[in-house]
Amino acid sequence: MYIDWTLINRAKNLAERQIPEPILKIKIVADYRDPLVFFLRANMRVLDIGANNRSLKTFIDEQADFSVDYKSMDVDKTYSHDFYDFDSIQGEFEAITCFEVIEHMTPLAGLELLRHAHRLLAPKGRVFVSTPNVYHPMSFWSDSTHITPYRIRHLAGWMATAGFVRFWGFRVCRMTLRKRLRVWRYRGLLRLLNLDFAPGVVVIGEKA
Repeated sequence: MYIDWTLINRAKNLAERQIPEPILKIKIVADYRDPLVFFLRANMRVLDIGANNRSLKTFIDEQADFSVDYKSMDVDKTYSHDFYDFDSIQGEFEAITCFEVIEHMTPLAGLELLRHAHRLLAPKGRVFVSTPNVYHPMSFWSDSTHITPYRIRHLAGWMATAGFVRFWGFRVCRMTLRKRLRVWRYRGLLRLLNLDFAPGVVVIGEKA
């Protein structure tokens, strides 16, 4: 598949205008699934790509006081899923998730995944993608199966290339009191080295 790198750079710049803050100023959520639950409403159709053991459904059931129409997709057949490849996916969805998956794919495959998600979403539907935070010293490099690192705004740029028009980004870290004190103590060093203590990020893209 051909990639127009000029288009990618233009899209990246578009996304940077929507997420302009430096990494240490971007808001933090405790769990990468929290923005999804905040967005969901009763009976929304949710597609979970790379669903593994379908734990996302359990999380939604525990956190939300309503039901959603949950479907899962995974190429691994260890667990039972509704779909095992993109071509077999039927229907339209208000939310599509891709949690801790895209970093295991080549850039070409990642872009194709986002384009598939865009096609499957209803108007105003959203895709939710989490990935390791490349500003964290170890998060991406601690797993030898990781292939492609994404800065938070660059991931939004890939989403723009796939057709998404609005973007939100969050850092992911559960802020215990001990962690807050440690961050305060080393805040100057973090700024000096352009590092982040949050191990993950989640980026949301909305379809027109």
